[in-house]
Amino acid sequence: LDDAIDLGQVWVAFQPQLDLRTNRIRGAEALARWTHPEKGPISPSEFIAAAEQSDRIDKLTFFVLDRAIAAAAQINQEHGQFDMAVNLSARMLGDKTLPSRVRKVLDRHGLDPARLTLELTETAALATGADIGPLFGLRDLGVRISIVDYGTGLSTLEYLKKIPASEIKVDQSFVKSMRDHRSDL
Repeated sequence: LDDAIDLGQVWVAFQPQLDLRTNRIRGAEALARWTHPEKGPISPSEFIAAAEQSDRIDKLTFFVLDRAIAAAAQINQEHGQFDMAVNLSARMLGDKTLPSRVRKVLDRHGLDPARLTLELTETAALATGADIGPLFGLRDLGVRISIVDYGTGLSTLEYLKKIPASEIKVDQSFVKSMRDHRSDL
């Protein structure tokens, strides 16, 4: 994976976030993608899990973070306010320097921290027993924290009380069929 990043096989796709009131793209979520020269596209669920298990998630995350922040800074300069979201592995929460490292990337590209959202899988922080202290440091920088896939796993109000989140993304299993099933609605 490290070689794939260095050789340009790993790249960042941007999934737009649409404001339904104005019908304008208001931001994007940065997603890591890997196109292997022989095997073709490799599933993110495979290589991200492998990166987490082999302690390579740090390099992958900062690769995506750098590209995403650079893109958001350019769009903010040329077109006005534009938000960027990047996934954050709970395995990185053990790094006390995480907030200062994120700050350096923001400063290098000139992006307002309020334009960045770091997304944490709902069960990740508590399931891994991670120290959530760095989340408070990130929040204090002005970076927004989002809990994604909320409703699966450890969904409790106690969890919401502990995590300094500014956004919750309800898991798709709760909203996907809400037009067809009264219980989902």
